[in-house]
Amino acid sequence: MSLFKPKMDPAIKAKAERPGVLVFVSVPCVSGLPVPEKTMAQVYYFEDHLEIDAGGTEYNLTLEKVQEIAIQTHVEQQTQAVSSVGGAMLGAAIAGPIGAAVGGRAKEKKIQSTTSFLVVSYTGKDGAPAYIAFDALYTPKCADIVKLFQKRPRQAGKIEL
Repeated sequence: MSLFKPKMDPAIKAKAERPGVLVFVSVPCVSGLPVPEKTMAQVYYFEDHLEIDAGGTEYNLTLEKVQEIAIQTHVEQQTQAVSSVGGAMLGAAIAGPIGAAVGGRAKEKKIQSTTSFLVVSYTGKDGAPAYIAFDALYTPKCADIVKLFQKRPRQAGKIEL
């Protein structure tokens, strides 16, 4: 099993094993932080805050400011017309020009791509809504962060719309 799992950097491993870290994930940052897209970020979920290390900078976000943590999945389907040269040649060999036309006709090919994002919505410094998004497609442990946040007791408050 260790053939497929890369070795973790000792410094990151030490931070992930600190007391109080409930969940640790290493995911590419897509947006919301002042780092280049796809920069690897280490997200440490504590009982009262999130700690994010990305691009050599550590960001702390108290859970009081966090409105929602969720995984958003986007499925995109594309349809392409594809003709078969091999089918045309086989059709021509079997039934001549009519077989070539039938064997080489355009067929529809459907391509489906799925993307998943771990999205942290929070109230920014200026009070405006803000978010941080991470690519969560290949990191199933992101669901653990969502579950912990949803189990967290919510404080009732006043919301102005």
